[in-house]
Amino acid sequence: MKNLALFLFSGSLLIVSGLNAQIRETPATLGLIAGGNPRGYVQGSNDQGILFATSSGSSGNLVPYSTIRGEGLDKLIRYDARNEALAEPRAMFDAGRFEEAAEAFEQVARNYVIIVSAPQNFALEAFFYQLESLLRAGEYEELAKLIDAPVAATIGTKMGPYYQKSFEYQKLWALFGKKDIEGIRAALATYEQPVSGDAELLSTPNFINLPGAELAQLAFLRAGVYSADGETDKAHDDYYRAFTLAFGNKPMLAEMAMTAVLEIQKNDPGIASDNRQAVAELQSVAYLFGKRFGNEKLPADVAEFAVRPTVARPVRVQEAAPAEEAKEEEPAPAPEEEPAEPKKKKKKAAK
Repeated sequence: MKNLALFLFSGSLLIVSGLNAQIRETPATLGLIAGGNPRGYVQGSNDQGILFATSSGSSGNLVPYSTIRGEGLDKLIRYDARNEALAEPRAMFDAGRFEEAAEAFEQVARNYVIIVSAPQNFALEAFFYQLESLLRAGEYEELAKLIDAPVAATIGTKMGPYYQKSFEYQKLWALFGKKDIEGIRAALATYEQPVSGDAELLSTPNFINLPGAELAQLAFLRAGVYSADGETDKAHDDYYRAFTLAFGNKPMLAEMAMTAVLEIQKNDPGIASDNRQAVAELQSVAYLFGKRFGNEKLPADVAEFAVRPTVARPVRVQEAAPAEEAKEEEPAPAPEEEPAEPKKKKKKAAK
C-alpha cells in the first residue's frame, strides 16, 4: 500500500498520494444558509471551508462551513461522484475480498483528496474503509503503517460517531501489528471494570458492558498481553472467551483465538501423561475447530486430537416409587350370629 502524503492548501495540511490528487475538482451542490443551493465544483478544502467555483476550471472562492446549512458535521454538501466512486470498493468489501477492497478504497482516497478536510467527505470515508479492509484481511502491520498518517487523526474530527468508535478498535489492532504490548496494556485499561469487592475474586478483570463482537476483540488482545507476561492460564481463559464470542460473526478472529488455545492446551503436561480431562479438553477444541474451519487448517501436532471426546455419561438410576404407607388393616367384621330361635313355651297340662 502506498502511504498518503501531504500538501498545503490555505495554510492547512491535506493528505494526498506520493504524487498528486488525480481529481482537480469535483461537482457538488451546496445548501447555503443564505444564497440558495448553488451547483459548482469543489477544488479544495481545509478546516475553515471549501474552495468552490461555479464553473469548471475557474478560480474558486473560500466558502466557510459556517455559511452552509446543517449542524455540526452534517453540512449540506452533496458530491455528485460519491456513489459511483465508492460502488466498486464497497462491492469488494461486501464480498469479503478485503485486500482488493483496501487497494480500491485507497485509490478513491487519493483521487479525491481535495475534499479530505471537509466534514464527512467520501475521500476520508474511503480512507477509513481502507483501514477496515486491512484489519479484516489480517494485514495488521500495514494497518499500523497507515494509522499513524496525519489523515488518520482527522477521522476523529471529520467523521461521525460510528467511524470514531470503529477507529478506536483500528488503533488497538495497529498496536497489535506493531507488537506493542505496553501500548495494548495501557489502551485496554480503559475498557476494564474497576477491580473491587467481589470482582477481586475473579482471575481477570471484567470488561465494561459492550457488544459481544467488541468484547471478543478486547479478550483476544488482552490474552496476548497475559501471554507476554507468562500468565498462561489467564491467556487461555481470554483466548477461549474470544473464540466463543467471535465464533459466529468474526471467523478470522475465532480461528486465531482457537489456534492460540490449541497451542496452550497441547503443551499441558496432562497431555503427555494422558490425563483424561486434559486430553478431552484438547479434543473438544480441535474437533470444534475442524468442524468450523476444516481439519486441513489444524496445526499438524494437534490434528490427531480432532475427534469427538468420549464423555462418560452418568447412569440414570430409576428411582423406586416411594412405598405406600401400609394401611392399618381394620379387623374383619365379626360374622353376624343367627338370632336364636325363641324358646317354645311348654303347654300346661289340663287338669
